[in-house]
Amino acid sequence: MPKLVTRHTSHGTVRRPAAFTLIELLVVISIIAILAGLAFPAVQGALDTSKKAQARNDIAQLAAAVKAFQLEYGRLPSTTAGSDAAPADNAAVMNALIGSNTTLNPRAIVFFEAKAAKGGKGGLDGGVYKDPWGTAYSISLDTSYDNRISNNLTTVIVSSTGGSTDTNKAISNIK
Repeated sequence: MPKLVTRHTSHGTVRRPAAFTLIELLVVISIIAILAGLAFPAVQGALDTSKKAQARNDIAQLAAAVKAFQLEYGRLPSTTAGSDAAPADNAAVMNALIGSNTTLNPRAIVFFEAKAAKGGKGGLDGGVYKDPWGTAYSISLDTSYDNRISNNLTTVIVSSTGGSTDTNKAISNIK
């Protein structure tokens, strides 16, 4: 039960509960700050895990869209030929997959529905498809049509840095 303070005024005696002291308020604020500090790493870990899951999903959808494009037109959505090691132009591939480049996709078939980027993070931003960390996906195509890209038996490699400069932490459809 709170301590009551009696105060005498010209209108009579008033009894009201005592207020918190400055030290009590500081203790409560510091406890809240400590609890928030303990919860922050857990929230960051969950956020990073969700970004990785989103990147894996985007990569799988992009690879499937490129393969569907190849099945439909008998060629890959690229104007370049030759070097499989060099990444394809993300914007050109995306324009072909979303149906806005009628030179590469004459029937304007939508193979991939790209969401718009929000706040500079993942999505279609200026024609370039970006991962959840805001970096453009790297798309490599088998432009020599030998079903092999840099010693990998595949026709498309889509990868993301995974928000890290460490290449071992890259996310790809071939790992």
